[in-house]
Amino acid sequence: MNVVVVMIDSLRRDHVGCYGNDWIKTPNLDALATESARFTNAYPEALPTIQARRAIHTGKRVFPFHGHQSMKGDTVPWAGWEPIRQERVTASEIMAHAGYRTGLVADVYHQMKPSMNFHRGFHQFAWVRGQEMDKYRPPSLASDVAVEQHMHPYFDGGPGMYRRSSLKQYLANVSDWRYEEDHFAPKVFTEAMHFVEDNRQDDFFLFVDCFDPHEPWDPPQWYTDLYDPGYEGKDLIWPPYGPTGTLTRAEIDHIRALYAGEVTMTDKWFGLFVDCLHDLHLMDDTLLIVMSDHGHALGERDIFGKLPPYQYPELVDIIMMVRQPDGTGAGSVVDGFCYDHDVLPTLLAWTGIEAPLPLDGRNLLAMIDGDDSGRDFVTSGFGDFIRYQDREHYFVSRNDREEQRLFSITDDPGLGNDIAAANPDLCRDLFDRVVEDAGGTLPQIGKEARRRVGPWWELNGPAESAAKVDEMFNPREEVQ
Repeated sequence: MNVVVVMIDSLRRDHVGCYGNDWIKTPNLDALATESARFTNAYPEALPTIQARRAIHTGKRVFPFHGHQSMKGDTVPWAGWEPIRQERVTASEIMAHAGYRTGLVADVYHQMKPSMNFHRGFHQFAWVRGQEMDKYRPPSLASDVAVEQHMHPYFDGGPGMYRRSSLKQYLANVSDWRYEEDHFAPKVFTEAMHFVEDNRQDDFFLFVDCFDPHEPWDPPQWYTDLYDPGYEGKDLIWPPYGPTGTLTRAEIDHIRALYAGEVTMTDKWFGLFVDCLHDLHLMDDTLLIVMSDHGHALGERDIFGKLPPYQYPELVDIIMMVRQPDGTGAGSVVDGFCYDHDVLPTLLAWTGIEAPLPLDGRNLLAMIDGDDSGRDFVTSGFGDFIRYQDREHYFVSRNDREEQRLFSITDDPGLGNDIAAANPDLCRDLFDRVVEDAGGTLPQIGKEARRRVGPWWELNGPAESAAKVDEMFNPREEVQ
């Protein structure tokens, strides 16, 4: 028996055909949905990238981020952005102990930084280099002229003060690209095909972690032309997180087309990987789980990126599909609330391996079989903000009960009418539910530290970012 988990980073649920999108081409994910149970209320329990992977690999909740320590050499300030803790046991360690050949294929460079350890327990791992600001090649390989092709005047001030240097590093990393197969998603899924070809005689556990369609968004031109043909402006492949600012409607539409092109290219190469599993006659003996870690705001509500106060569906809705080789659940829709950290209990249940330590996640196979209706609600954390969602309410708040937003899902499914001010008692009740679900306390950065640091997108580059992260967390102020 084999287990394959495919993580597709930053893939919005509403940008996949089988989840209702009617303008972006995702034929391979759509085909898989006909063979899988498709979960329509799956969510990350902690955000963003590293926090979600800690939960997935361990089956344990990461929120509410108790005891957070920022890592040396890493300027990402969000609470919970840290290695898998030593006392945790990972999926790779459990599967290896049970006799499986374990492999990781990833281009998510954050988990491969010197202070991280997400390759722990894998017999072999392949790191596809060059994403984002990975210190892969000298920035001198990218000319200032090339950088300017992707810059906007708005990027040079306010929310994008170090966008220029980031672009220069990224463009240097990809300076030798010529063909489609040089792009990241093709490289990741090609490496995944190599793993299954090399290990097809063994029972294996493979985690494929594809950073695309995470920004920068620079698919081959023919993919972008599917969604915005004839555009003549600059390719703004990496807009800074924060307000859309002075970007025009045409520029925002083109950014969305770049993202859509990345989605379609990633879907294509995912499909080639699935074809490989079929060609090697492995699909009849393989549990396949396909998911995303979070989404990405693309100008909705005049915001780009992933920011803690704006935990709207475009950010937190993820895909989750579970394909069992015997066809159980094929084509079904499961609408119970579930989390990303339910993945490990699910693969253990399917393989019959007993968890060596208690897990927080639940077995998704029981939800597919109808033995478990799912949770009544979900809670999550991102930075200094929490989120609560049930069938009726959608609630976001800072940990100190400030900056609250409340929406009625039944009356306002688009979440356009904030009713928090008119419902203080309900906000208090929902906040208390989050605290109870988190174990009784919500550690947080104190107000003084928050004022000193300010919004992270206003930092003046990596050096200042690192200094201010140190100021934020060492020592760390807490308000219980």
